[in-house]
Amino acid sequence: MVAPKVLKELIAAGSVSAARVEPGDKGLLIVVRAGMNERVLGAARGGLRYFQSLDGAASVLQGYGIMKFDVNTEHWVPKTMVRGYKQAPASVDADE
Repeated sequence: MVAPKVLKELIAAGSVSAARVEPGDKGLLIVVRAGMNERVLGAARGGLRYFQSLDGAASVLQGYGIMKFDVNTEHWVPKTMVRGYKQAPASVDADE
């Protein structure tokens, strides 16, 4: 886990080479690669920082100056889909 303040320092030092958004137990997580290590963004007061929307995660990444990142939403269902549909659609691989 990486604290927000430490992440800012890593970015300023040019140590962050990649970022991605992926599902976690309670929502979406931001994972950054710093050197050879991958770290999950933590909350300011401890614990992991979870996001309930891609928009929220993207906004935070852009706030850190990270404009390009990967997204994996496998096994994550947006709240709008939960309200509007009984189940998520079948997975579609964008690389096909």
